[in-house]
Amino acid sequence: MNQKTVFFDLDGTLLGTRNGRRFQIPESALRALIKLRENGHRLAVCSGRQEAFIHKFLPGLFQSYVALNGAHVVFEGKTVLDRLLPEERIRRLAAHFDSYGCSFVFIGKHHGWARNVPQKFFGRMEEIYGLPDFLVSDWEPEQVEAGMMDFVFETDAEYKKCAGAFTGGMILNRHPGMLTNDLSFSDWNKADGIRTFLSESGIPKEDTVAFGDGYNDIAMMGAVGCAVAMGNAVDEVKGKADYVTAPMFEDGIERGLKHLGLI
Repeated sequence: MNQKTVFFDLDGTLLGTRNGRRFQIPESALRALIKLRENGHRLAVCSGRQEAFIHKFLPGLFQSYVALNGAHVVFEGKTVLDRLLPEERIRRLAAHFDSYGCSFVFIGKHHGWARNVPQKFFGRMEEIYGLPDFLVSDWEPEQVEAGMMDFVFETDAEYKKCAGAFTGGMILNRHPGMLTNDLSFSDWNKADGIRTFLSESGIPKEDTVAFGDGYNDIAMMGAVGCAVAMGNAVDEVKGKADYVTAPMFEDGIERGLKHLGLI
């Protein structure tokens, strides 16, 4: 069998909350990742999370990743794409979402620039981001070094108030029960990041696999040779997948990799 490059989403795919503790990786998933690497395959992340988050919560496992929903691409430790939202686009996006009364954050590799976000949410959001001193509340557009955006909705009513803002191919990755929700752009998403990864590395699409669960994984499903949806995935991801494995905390990663004959 040719070496496969296997892309893993993080939240809801590799990492979840269990017994009140965030960012838990199932023991079976960790065992499966180690075996996958031992079998000569390449492990890669494809997530809205940042490089610093990946290395903090999955130390030593990944040297290749498509981070920030496609804005930051690294192959075997070498950055091949580091795409930032231009200042003028920052200004346009801020004005657009301000007009709908949205609370949002421009997300970068080490900081998030929050706008219209109530101070009472900052503590919960810092826990969600998992990085120290992540949020910046006082800023100007020229100071922002961001590759993606998050939106803050405490209730469904708050989301419905802003739903009309997400037009022109924007896809909001809703996380039910969570405060933050990440945005993908039509010209800037996980699929674009994977295509850059493959172009720079010379890896053929047919030698790639991806595991995912959320709305921002829909595009990713079509960018790889074999797409696997977690059992806890949204229906739209399952509909695009070649195979649906078990949920994350029911050994979904291990069972999926075994089904594909990779471990």
